[in-house]
Amino acid sequence: MHRRPVVRLVLAPLLAIVVALGLGSWAAGRAPDSRSGLAAALDALPEGTLVAGFTDWSAIRADLRLGSASTAADRAALTDDASLRDLTTRSVLAGAIADMHRAYGWSAADLDWESYGQAPGGAVMVAHFADGVSIGAIEKRLRSLGYTRDGDQWTVPTDGSSTVTPELATTLANLAFDRRLRLVIAADRPAYVPTVLSTIRGSRPSALANRSLADVATALEGSDSAVLQGQTFGCQATSLATLGPDVQAQAEAARGRVGELVSPRFTGRGLVDGRTTQSIRFVSAYGSPAEASDQTRVRAALASGPFIGRTGRVEDSLVLRDATTSGTVSTLRFALDPDRGAYMSGEGPLLFASCP
Repeated sequence: MHRRPVVRLVLAPLLAIVVALGLGSWAAGRAPDSRSGLAAALDALPEGTLVAGFTDWSAIRADLRLGSASTAADRAALTDDASLRDLTTRSVLAGAIADMHRAYGWSAADLDWESYGQAPGGAVMVAHFADGVSIGAIEKRLRSLGYTRDGDQWTVPTDGSSTVTPELATTLANLAFDRRLRLVIAADRPAYVPTVLSTIRGSRPSALANRSLADVATALEGSDSAVLQGQTFGCQATSLATLGPDVQAQAEAARGRVGELVSPRFTGRGLVDGRTTQSIRFVSAYGSPAEASDQTRVRAALASGPFIGRTGRVEDSLVLRDATTSGTVSTLRFALDPDRGAYMSGEGPLLFASCP
């Protein structure tokens, strides 16, 4: 028998934590950064970011007992084992660890954390190098690979003269480094690189300037892997709208029993690994504390029973442990068997995380 989940209201305000996260772009980066990896990663993404992914590589290596993953065997284990446990789904570098190490002399195995953000102005990967990685040595390798440098920016040749694979040449086409902060930037277009550099150096506000995103980030602290999505993206990702009239009728009946859904302003989910089971949080930020409290109740009631839009019951892979409200944020925390479900793609029908 599953333990009955606890639904509770947390009255302590989030303001102090959000200020520490949201205003970090104006102070952290100018001094040694003592914040969590997630806060630092989101603070490196420009304001207007609508979808953000985060991978805590240092925590994942520790979870898998791989130390610094300095050998080819360890890097192969990192690639395979982390993927099997859904820990690297939000990474843009996870599938190329061996190829990157051969070509560039570094890979995701040499990072503390990695973030990826999509905004109207562009898309960018920002990552923090672990201790011992030499940015100078990386830049020398870039020259040998045919990259050209213009100021802060390194660009892969487009005439086919580079020896890197086409996939890596696309992912790492436009690179820049911040030596003091030990960050590497890979943008999808050259013009976006200066915007990202200005953000990490504090002259532009970061993604954490969005209060709803910052609130969701606070609730996801400690995640090995996380994804945050603006309203439209989060609603589309969890929608049951394309699954046919029978599923729609089931969903409507379920909502009729427990109450109406309200669209969150920002959503997120975060995975924490464990030796046997994992923990996953589904987080939503709303327009008011009252709205968040009501949605916690409604969504907790939808988080068990028949898995509408999927097969079996929700409890077959997700067991609700608690449902909490803190300020305008609602959090559902589940125990997850990694052999029976994977949810970090951010896609797929989920009635308890969906929109009207």
